[in-house]
Parts: sequence; C-alpha cells; structure tokens
Amino acid sequence: MTTISSHILDSASGQDAAGIRVTCHRLSATGESEAVLDTNAGDDGRISIEIDTGSDSLDTRYELVFCSGEYFARAQSGEADTSIVSEVVVRVDLSEAPARCHVPVLIAPHSYTIWWSR
Repeated sequence: MTTISSHILDSASGQDAAGIRVTCHRLSATGESEAVLDTNAGDDGRISIEIDTGSDSLDTRYELVFCSGEYFARAQSGEADTSIVSEVVVRVDLSEAPARCHVPVLIAPHSYTIWWSR
C-alpha cells in the first residue's frame, strides 16, 4: 500500500482550500483510466489516499486532479475575475515511490505550484 497525501492551500486568501474536490485515477499503460477516489478536502485543506499498487505494472501512473476552477467559482461568488484554469493535474509514478508521498499544492486564480516530499 502507498499513501498519497496533500495539503491544498489557497495562496490568494492565505488559507487552507477547504472543501476543494480532488479526484484520483489509475492510468494503465494502454491509456485506460480507472477511478480510485473522488473526495473533498477537509476544513484543513488536506486529503489522504491509500492505494494498493500490488498489481500495478511498471507503466502504471496515478493522476490527481485538483478542481481549482470549481473551488474559486464557489469562493469568489461570481466575481468577474475568475480563473480560466479549471483543474490542476498531477501525474505520479508510484512504481518506486516510498510508502508515503506528500504532494502539497498552492492554488490561486491565476497560478499554481506543486512539489512532493516523503
């Protein structure tokens, strides 16, 4: 089992991105996509996903989708300055990943930043 966690921060407000929707898909080498999780971050802007990678091939990848457009549309209540970036998509290779990896994301209406750590 591998755990992927994330802390999503709204860098425009300086707060946790509470309630942001995050999806995770398993992507096979043939291009097939299998939904693993569809969730919303807690009030602390955090998610944690347990993934069984035991039957994955070396070419399997995982795709995390942070639905930033939905989040900012809700947070800005129809303001004219909305984002044209609707999703932040991060693909990760867990074939040689540690048992736990952390993928923090900073989002703003006009930018985003990601990194990973153990």
